[in-house]
Amino acid sequence: MDLALKKVELISWLTKQDQAMIDKIENLRKLSIESQYSKRMSEDFGERLYRSNEDIIAGRVHEQKDVESYFKDKFSN
Repeated sequence: MDLALKKVELISWLTKQDQAMIDKIENLRKLSIESQYSKRMSEDFGERLYRSNEDIIAGRVHEQKDVESYFKDKFSN
């Protein structure tokens, strides 16, 4: 069976699955992506990404325009 046919069959199967199964597959996809990225990054960079993600989840973020305004005001003196 060629790859294209396997993909079509998988998509067909996915359309019949419930939300719980879709969530499990999505989590598997995310873990796969994280694994690929972690292999390419140093530990330090991976840790910074993890902390950044935690900041986003906790709402510790600022809009770009606010950051630009802050630095413009700070250094315009």
